[in-house]
Amino acid sequence: MNNESKRWILLVAGIIINICAGFGYAWSVFQNPLMQQFGWNAIQASLAYTLVMGVSALPMALVGMAQAYISPRVLVFTGGLLLGGSVFFSGSIQSLAQLYLVYGVGVGLGVGIVYSGSLSNMVRFFPDKRGFCSGAMAAGMGSGAVILAPLAAALISNFGVMPSFRIIGIAFILIICGLSLLIDTAPQDYAPMGWIPKKTTETLTGADKDWKAMLKDPIFYLMAGIFTTGTTSGVMIIGHASPMFQEIMNFTPQKAAAMLGFLALCNTLGRLFWGWTSDRIGRLKTIYFLYAITALALLGLIYFTGQYLFVVMVMFIGTCYGGFMSMIASLTADTFGSKNLPINFGIMFLAYGFAAFIGPRMAAVIKIMNQGDYSPAFIIAILMCLVGIVLNLVVVKKLTKRTACASSTELLTHTANE
Repeated sequence: MNNESKRWILLVAGIIINICAGFGYAWSVFQNPLMQQFGWNAIQASLAYTLVMGVSALPMALVGMAQAYISPRVLVFTGGLLLGGSVFFSGSIQSLAQLYLVYGVGVGLGVGIVYSGSLSNMVRFFPDKRGFCSGAMAAGMGSGAVILAPLAAALISNFGVMPSFRIIGIAFILIICGLSLLIDTAPQDYAPMGWIPKKTTETLTGADKDWKAMLKDPIFYLMAGIFTTGTTSGVMIIGHASPMFQEIMNFTPQKAAAMLGFLALCNTLGRLFWGWTSDRIGRLKTIYFLYAITALALLGLIYFTGQYLFVVMVMFIGTCYGGFMSMIASLTADTFGSKNLPINFGIMFLAYGFAAFIGPRMAAVIKIMNQGDYSPAFIIAILMCLVGIVLNLVVVKKLTKRTACASSTELLTHTANE
């Protein structure tokens, strides 16, 4: 089978693998049962989710470096064992320290290895559809909660929270490790038959950059700020969605779990839609829409008291969060080239890891300090969106200036040769 046909099969396998890797997004289904069983408060319990989201970013740069020596197949297989095993052994925890170590750190590392090992390799198979591919893979991860949240809620209802961890852990090992055997390594500089690169798919900074050159480029830090400010509100809302629906909207646990499934679906659809949109209008233009919609939705959460409007605003935030997540790999490839994408993506993803640490933790602390009121956290997130818009403006200005300088240099060189 040629690469043109096989890459679509690999994409489907990668999406299913990332559905399992999206297990962390279903955390809020587990949070209240664990709090009830062990007597933990919201700050103590939510730190496990914060650790999963934050720690998942830590191994990505190392995984990117390892891909020069180890195939994505081996990396994903190893990550699947770690992820599934950590979920399984979470069913035996007895203390907060064990929850943080086994679930928080173990699951987080497993998610990071699986996601990075599969995503950057797959994006190199789709240079003609970077936004779509990155969005589809990210959608797989985001849709984990669509499938896993109601499944986990049903398992917890029938078997209890600890046996549910064990059942899900075994399933993850079988699915991820089994599908990893299908993964092939993308050929260097792969190009689909008949595809001619457009200007928008060329490296925006002028040449492929390795991680050292990327870290010397001011645009890297501006983009990292964009992804941090852009994802903080989304990861905060997702981490507290179930308790928020129950405590603010007085939903039952079952209805809250259903809303979490809808939120995950919006997250998934956002990754697909905004990834597709960014292929057509550009990544940086798309980011303006994401910030504007997120800020308005956060404002709505503060002032809208009706259940319907509250749910709609949460879903908008989930959609835009998915949009930011869909563009981390594609915008990194656009800006710094695809040659060194596995390492560069891993480093850029640390920006999301920082957001994952501050978002849920900030909401939990503010909630307790304000007797259950999340509004100050929403206001901070709105201000972060405004900062992000400014950062995006600066990136656009710098890239436009570089493009103009590069065009002038090319014209002078061409004239001199004549």
